[in-house]
Amino acid sequence: MILVTGATGLVGGHLLFHLLTENTTVRAIRRKSSQLHGLELIFASYNADPKQYLDRIEWVTGDVTDKKSILEAMNGVSQVFHCAAVVSLGNGSDLLTDTNVSGTRNVVEAALQSQVQKFCFVSSIAACGKNTNGKPIDEQCEWTDAESRSVYARSKYFSEQEVWKGIRNGLNAVIVNPGVILGFSGTNSGSAELFYRVRKGLPFYTNGGSGYVDVKDVVKVMMLLMKSEISAERFILVAENCSNKDILSWIALGFGRMKPVLGLGKPVLLTVGYLSEIAGKVFGFKPLLDRGMARSALNREYYSSEKIKKALGLTFIPIEKTIQDVCRQMQ
Repeated sequence: MILVTGATGLVGGHLLFHLLTENTTVRAIRRKSSQLHGLELIFASYNADPKQYLDRIEWVTGDVTDKKSILEAMNGVSQVFHCAAVVSLGNGSDLLTDTNVSGTRNVVEAALQSQVQKFCFVSSIAACGKNTNGKPIDEQCEWTDAESRSVYARSKYFSEQEVWKGIRNGLNAVIVNPGVILGFSGTNSGSAELFYRVRKGLPFYTNGGSGYVDVKDVVKVMMLLMKSEISAERFILVAENCSNKDILSWIALGFGRMKPVLGLGKPVLLTVGYLSEIAGKVFGFKPLLDRGMARSALNREYYSSEKIKKALGLTFIPIEKTIQDVCRQMQ
């Protein structure tokens, strides 16, 4: 039996489908409030009859922040794919720490108590260190905390530390650090929000850049690592390092929209973020842009996937093709 947390999210949804195509018995955790419509659309993007796969999932109602429900879900489980996380590029909230850090601690401790055979944790490049020599960031770069680190980055770093603690206590585990994950999700949240905004028309871009990866590659690597003898290792998963302008331009092209032509510099973006925060506090709404999001949009960091390429002989899907596929599926 395989257990998947975060099963209704982008990575969890694609992972579930691929596990089921291998006739694997899969148990998935969902909160009472979770909706399955996005998952149904993900499955439909692969197969004209998604119901035949959806009906084979053994659903368990629970939450990673609830120790009891997680431990009960582990009963009879041999492998765990821990995909559950809250993603936010803004200034964040207690939800990030509760779900990402405390939730991961609960899942790790339950896996140890249940003596699962192997554990895969989906972290993020946000949890990676910095490189001061101008070279792409790799798995050996040392983490240093700084004001520029987002609440999300800190939450993923400390989540990883919970997994490493579990490894020291005997957990057979691997960690993947994907870049910005792109793929069809059937929702308008996460990276999918980029596609929705560009489809409506987005004339602006920022001068930042990052590493990007197709969700199908993330799932492929996770499954291969779980079948391998590899343990106590972490792997950066980035197909390409791209500028924000290139990403937005490819999305615009996929929808037949005009490419963004107006670059927003640091002073303008940070000012807008600051004013949006004030307006949000005064009028009681969550701003579309705050200073945390502004700093993330301006950040430019590039990453190396050489370690996973050598370990698995992997070839990544080109990001421009990924974007074309997602735009086509969203038409």
